[in-house]
Amino acid sequence: MKRIVSKKALKNGISTFQKEFRKHLATFITGAFSFVAALLWRDTIQSFLEKYQTAIQESLPIKDLWLTQFLTAFGVTVVAVVVIIIISRVLKPE
Repeated sequence: MKRIVSKKALKNGISTFQKEFRKHLATFITGAFSFVAALLWRDTIQSFLEKYQTAIQESLPIKDLWLTQFLTAFGVTVVAVVVIIIISRVLKPE
């Protein structure tokens, strides 16, 4: 059995596809830029830790590098979660 599709229905289908494609493409591009920014921040934090490693470790009760790295990762995670919560509330669709 053949199914005949009208031109109007075909145009609507193509239009819907284009909108969805653009939406997903925008999400992909945003994610790619976010990933690059995250890598840059990682390098920045790592350079900071390498430069001030001695001063940071002297201010801590335990002098291990892993503790400094752990506390930094924990701090960055807390900040990231707070920012994500704020952004999700501001950009919440109504």
